[in-house]
Amino acid sequence: MSLRKDKEREFYMQHMDTFKAIGIADPFFTIKTAFFKKGKYGRQCQFFEWELKKEEDIYIEFYDNVYDDNGGSKDMIPMYDDRQLFKLKYNPYFEEEYDIIEGYDSKGNLDKKYLVPVNEMAVVLRSGQEISYSLYEKRKEEAELEVPKLQKTTTLFPDFEEEFAPNQKKNADEVRQALMDFAHTLKDAADELIRKIV
Repeated sequence: MSLRKDKEREFYMQHMDTFKAIGIADPFFTIKTAFFKKGKYGRQCQFFEWELKKEEDIYIEFYDNVYDDNGGSKDMIPMYDDRQLFKLKYNPYFEEEYDIIEGYDSKGNLDKKYLVPVNEMAVVLRSGQEISYSLYEKRKEEAELEVPKLQKTTTLFPDFEEEFAPNQKKNADEVRQALMDFAHTLKDAADELIRKIV
């Protein structure tokens, strides 16, 4: 059996209690990667056309590939430490609403995949309750803020890399907007100064 099939079964077993809570005996479950794509906001996920044509909700756990020294796939590990389960609700309009990626399979047949933003998926809690992706992200951020960080060294000096490094999660649009606001403030101040001098 392939590594993917083994991992899919292993990941599925992780969510058995959640599926019982939902009341689904035979869910359509799969594992996927979530990645960033140029020109798109947030992580994206690819689905085969046949998956979206099944007319079923799709339950997903995301994974990361672990590669060996030769670049081959060695393992598949959970992407999220909390082993979160996601749900893509069946969308009969998927062909119009999702970006299509066309290619060819190993036999030369046309192979269609669709690009779905992860933030459009629901997050299924262990209780079976569903929440939005944005609420899930917000709760994760709040949980991270509440957990005190362990001190890595015995020195009294701060960890400059951690304390003062720019926040990499900062949204680029927010940074750009802040810089533009600052530039406008400087321009207004310069205009005011020129008016006073003249």
